[in-house]
Amino acid sequence: MSEMFTNDQELVSDLVACQLVIKQILDVIDIIAPVEVRDKMSHQLKAIDFSTHPAGTDPLTKRAIEKAIALIDMKFSQK
Repeated sequence: MSEMFTNDQELVSDLVACQLVIKQILDVIDIIAPVEVRDKMSHQLKAIDFSTHPAGTDPLTKRAIEKAIALIDMKFSQK
């Protein structure tokens, strides 16, 4: 990595890298995990009580959890 990037470019690059890793992990889970395990992933996140959980005070974290739930549901409900 010889190019110099701005902080914003590095942040975008980090986000894309994380998305790629997450996709790979979800693909592996889809192949090796039984349906019960896949269902549990989404249910655990949905069970978070934002009125008492520390994540509820941070709107960005709360939004990230909502997106995680949507991604998991979308990935595994296609079957």
